[in-house]
Amino acid sequence: MTSAKKIRDRIEGADPGAVFVPSDFNDIADRSAVHNILSRLVKDGTLHHAARGVYAKPKHSDLLGGEIPPAIDDIAHAIARGNGWVIVPSGNHALNMLGLDEQVPARFSYVSSGPYKRYDIDGAEVSFSHRANRDILDKSYLTCLVVQALKALGKDGVDDKVIESLASRLTAEDAERLYTETRNATSWVFEAAKRVKEARVG
Repeated sequence: MTSAKKIRDRIEGADPGAVFVPSDFNDIADRSAVHNILSRLVKDGTLHHAARGVYAKPKHSDLLGGEIPPAIDDIAHAIARGNGWVIVPSGNHALNMLGLDEQVPARFSYVSSGPYKRYDIDGAEVSFSHRANRDILDKSYLTCLVVQALKALGKDGVDDKVIESLASRLTAEDAERLYTETRNATSWVFEAAKRVKEARVG
């Protein structure tokens, strides 16, 4: 089976709207060959460009009568994957991801193990801000997401409603992990994690 066939088969086996970067196919061919194959797949409509160096499998909506663009969050994670970064939503984006803010953000912000970067994707600003590795590499993704949401709210913004909302979204195991993984965090963040755990048990 040729490299082109293997890459096409992998893409065809993915869900509509799936997002890819060249490094996703490093196990199949070298970078130059992958680039050429992806370029051909764009030309024949199998893929389309979602952002620089990011490709998406088309997803059609009968209801909307057209193609649905890939989620900005999927594109951001693809960019991070291609660069070997670990990222976690931050600010209002983190609040939205956890249902603490229903407004869809116009700016998608992430903390990252990589350098500061900013992208404009379909009119939305996507920014990656560097954080010390200890802030995002020694905790689970969900714990990091909750911590970023708490920081976005600030100490005085974490009321009983926020605690109850977080507790309703986390499993007992998630809440226990949040409590355990924030032991060395800022004291008020750890206290909030403790309240989430207690609310989840209760």
